[in-house]
Amino acid sequence: MLTYPPQGHKTDSKRIFLIGSAEESCLVNGERVKINEHKNFSHLVNLKLGENLISIEIDGVNHDRTITGVKSDNPAPVAYAKYYDSFPPNQTIKENILKGITVSKNKIEIPLAIAPICNLEKKSPFNFSLDLSEIKADLDWIHYVDEKSLIKIVEKDSAKLEINLAKPVRSVEEKWENNNLCLIFRFVEPEFVVCIDAGHGGSQTGTVSPKGIFEKNLNLSFAQKLAKEFEALGVEYYLTRDDDRDLSLPERVSISKENKCTFFISLHHNALPDSRDPSLERGFSCHYYQDHSRKFAQYINSKLSEFSGIPSAGLYRQNLHVLRENPDAFGLLLEMGFLIHPEESEIITNPEFQDKNSKVLAKAIYNFNKELNCL
Repeated sequence: MLTYPPQGHKTDSKRIFLIGSAEESCLVNGERVKINEHKNFSHLVNLKLGENLISIEIDGVNHDRTITGVKSDNPAPVAYAKYYDSFPPNQTIKENILKGITVSKNKIEIPLAIAPICNLEKKSPFNFSLDLSEIKADLDWIHYVDEKSLIKIVEKDSAKLEINLAKPVRSVEEKWENNNLCLIFRFVEPEFVVCIDAGHGGSQTGTVSPKGIFEKNLNLSFAQKLAKEFEALGVEYYLTRDDDRDLSLPERVSISKENKCTFFISLHHNALPDSRDPSLERGFSCHYYQDHSRKFAQYINSKLSEFSGIPSAGLYRQNLHVLRENPDAFGLLLEMGFLIHPEESEIITNPEFQDKNSKVLAKAIYNFNKELNCL
C-alpha cells in the first residue's frame, strides 16, 4: 500500500518522499525500491514545476500519482532564542549609572548612587519588564548568586530589562536600601494540574505511517495511557479530547486555561517536509515557547533520552499557538517519534512502547513539579 503522498498533492518542494508498505516488490519510475524487514519503504523523487506523473508499482498493483510542483511563498523561518547570562566578578559602583545587577533566589539588587525613577510592569505571572531609561546605562555584568535562581534577566534595549521567572509571582516589593534598588519577588506555589492534549483529531488526521496508521489515533491512544498514569499517581488532569473529533487550537488552550492547568502537554508524532528523506531522521523532540518552560523542556528531554528507547531529535523554542497563547502554564509540545520513518514507525506504534513511555513521561512531569516546589 502507498500511504503518502495523496493523489493530486501540491508542494513547493523540489523533492517529495513516498512511503508505504509492500510484501515483495516496489518500483518507482521503473527503479526498484528497498523494502525493510518490517515490509515498509521510503523513496525520494525529484520534482519540477507543474504536473509530475510518478509511476508506482507495489506487488504488481499500479499506484500512480500526479504531484503538482508550485512556486514557494518563501515563508519566514522560525527563530530560536538564547538566554543572556553573565557571571563576571562584582564591581564597585560610584556613579548613578546602571553598570551591574545582582540576582539571588528571589531578589534583584541594582546598585546606584541615588534612588531611580523606574517602571516595573507585569506582563504575565512569569514575566515582568523593568524600565530604567531615566538612568544612563552601561551594563557590564549580571551576577547570579544562586545556581538555582528563580529569576533570569535579559537586557532588551539599553536600560530596559526583561525579567523571567521560573515560578508564577504573587507579589513584588520595591525597596531602596543601602544604595540598592531592590525588587523582592514572592512566588505562588501552583496547584499540580495537567492538561493532556492529543494533537489533531476528526478531519485533522495528521501524518500517516507506512502501514496507514493515522497520527490522530496514535496521539489519542498515548494521551489516554498518560491519563491513566497520572490517575495512578493521584494527579489531577484534563484531556482536551477523549475521542476522534475536530478541535481548534484556541479550544485546546481554553480547556487548559478554564481548568487552571499548571502543565500543558501536547502529544504528536512527527513527519517531514516533502523534500526530506524520511529514512534519515528519527527520534523524539521537545518544543517549548515561553521562557519559563525552557527548564521544563530540558528536564523532559533528558528523561526521555535516558528511558524512552529512541534518540532525541532535539530541543527547540518554537512559536506554536497552543504554547504561545497559554503563557500561565508550563507548556510543551512533544513529537514522540517519526511516524513516517520505515523502522521507527514500527517501534512507536507498538502498544508496549506507548505503555512504557506514558509511565516515563508521567513520572518525569511528577518529579519536575516536586523539584519545582522545593526551589
